[in-house]
Amino acid sequence: MSRINLSAKMRLTAWFTLMILLLSAMVLVFVFVINGASVTDDPAGRLVKVVQSNAAHIKFDNGAFEWTDIAFYQRGVYCSVFDADGTLLRGAVPEDAEIDLPFDSSVVRVYHTPEADFFVYDVFVDMSVTALWVRGVIDQADRSGVMHTIMVLTWTLLPAILVISIGGGWLIAWNAFRPMVTILQRVNSISDGQDLTARLNLKRGPSEIRLLGRTFDRMFARLEASFNAERQFASDAAHELRTPVAVILAQCGRARRKDKTPEDFLKSLDVIETQGHRMSELIDQLLSLTRLQQGVDRYPMRASDLSEFLTALDAEFVPLSERGITRATEIEPDVTARFNPTLTARIVQNLLQNAYKYGKEGGHVTLSLKKEGGAAVLRVKDDGIGIAQEDLERIWQRFWQADASRGEDGGSGLGLAMVREMTEFQGGRVSVESVLGEGSTFTVTLPL
Repeated sequence: MSRINLSAKMRLTAWFTLMILLLSAMVLVFVFVINGASVTDDPAGRLVKVVQSNAAHIKFDNGAFEWTDIAFYQRGVYCSVFDADGTLLRGAVPEDAEIDLPFDSSVVRVYHTPEADFFVYDVFVDMSVTALWVRGVIDQADRSGVMHTIMVLTWTLLPAILVISIGGGWLIAWNAFRPMVTILQRVNSISDGQDLTARLNLKRGPSEIRLLGRTFDRMFARLEASFNAERQFASDAAHELRTPVAVILAQCGRARRKDKTPEDFLKSLDVIETQGHRMSELIDQLLSLTRLQQGVDRYPMRASDLSEFLTALDAEFVPLSERGITRATEIEPDVTARFNPTLTARIVQNLLQNAYKYGKEGGHVTLSLKKEGGAAVLRVKDDGIGIAQEDLERIWQRFWQADASRGEDGGSGLGLAMVREMTEFQGGRVSVESVLGEGSTFTVTLPL
């Protein structure tokens, strides 16, 4: 048997309506049970009850009757009080109806008239000093009792309650799910248009729907960053690998044409191997940078002694080219920061290699660490060629190098771009101060 596929709005509305119906039924049953006796006295039962109640409340005091507690008309019952001789003392009778029956105590009788049929009930009241007759009359078709009132209210109010519950339930469900429709439309629009820069930016609606919208926005942000990183990787790889691939192919062609001796082939192999290593290093750096941006690789953060870590790192560091440069350290002890050892080691190594690469012959490099303003501040200072002021922001771009003449035997131009990415990944920031011809100071700030 196939399931009925209802929308969430229809299900909520149906649930509201069912609950209202069940609640109404329970209230009716409750009223019937509590007022069972009252419900079943219609109309003859009401007649007996009202007459007997009036008879019990008649009082004779100081030669006069007290009528204050007598209900001459109640719940469709007309009551009259007669003396022992049948003379009317006080009371009420149905309009245009004269009941001409002899008194007969405690018997419900039917009296027929051209207009209607009536129940008649008499009670004899013996008060020692005098006697009375209490007569009650009620129309057989009277529906002013509890049962009739309940049924009238039920059939009058229940449809109105159902209409209000269905309309209110639908309105509540529609308002609740309207932002969901907006989300679906915008998500489909973003997907169809392939515009990952668009965001939902929900400002209205239930808190759960707004939270869902923010979750979608974060997902789109991650997707945008992922696609941008992949696009950047493909672009960078295509751009930067072109040169080493061209060198390798050219060297292979030259070897086929001109190399005759084993020594010639070995020289060609050296060139090819060098370019192969360069390509491998470039690919590794691009992959590392892309994975860092995409969050593919996990780098857990923990609070550790950064002073001890930098001291050990400095002892193990080996520059690619010393060029007579001396290195000094100014590491403040017991500086504890929250960092990832792998990323921090690569940051320091990149900055130190950069300082040696662009430092002057016989110059100086200083690695320092201290606490400043609630943060751990790491600096790498050199007295090399420096950076022009107009280039200070460009150094963080991929493949940009301050000294183009060193590009062939220098690095890939990714070192400082990776330094910024790895620093920001750890919740820190990196900056540079430099004077052309005097040197540069790179500052990395990490949270304590």
